[in-house]
Amino acid sequence: MKRLTNSLALLALLLVAGRAQAKSIVVGFGLMHGVADIATQSGNYNSAFQTPEIGGRFEYWNFMKENYALNFAFNYGISAETDKPRSTAPAASPDQKFTTKSFSVRLGGDRTWNPLPNTTVFMGPGIEYWNGKAKFEGGSAGFPNGYETESTMRISLHGHTGALFMMGDNWGMSGQIGHKLGMASFEEGGGKSTWWPNSLDGAMELVFRFGGK
Repeated sequence: MKRLTNSLALLALLLVAGRAQAKSIVVGFGLMHGVADIATQSGNYNSAFQTPEIGGRFEYWNFMKENYALNFAFNYGISAETDKPRSTAPAASPDQKFTTKSFSVRLGGDRTWNPLPNTTVFMGPGIEYWNGKAKFEGGSAGFPNGYETESTMRISLHGHTGALFMMGDNWGMSGQIGHKLGMASFEEGGGKSTWWPNSLDGAMELVFRFGGK
């Protein structure tokens, strides 16, 4: 909750600064897909793995200069898997469930280009902070009493490219893809795991423009 509060506070500062400096501001609300980096206890060690996630996204562009924009994004991701027992399983075998939840924030800078009227192509680097955990129920993954992991923390270099398509005077659609390379860490039961994950992600959004053209 503290990290989420800090993220929202950063967004508020960006909005205040943006109103004072921006030629135009674009905000977007939509859906994202990405990859969750999760770790669990495994005997005398912890072990890491990846699983896909989907979720909601808020994004903000501050077009401070011609062909340049400050970019901020917030994601909330989830994943869920339910496995029902086979016909050969013992009677009254429960469904096995695996779920994840996460949030991330990204701050970066984009170079922009307008190849057509009402179309803006963007590309740029950024830094992303991601935090997520997993929950096992019904004996999944060998945890008969259920198990919720500690949080994994990931910091990544993240590049993305996409486009804004304005379909009205101040609204439109956005689509993008991205790639990240980061460092993840997980601590539980006195053990610590660190690794260097990489993954692809993407998003589609409904966007609104304030000021400018």
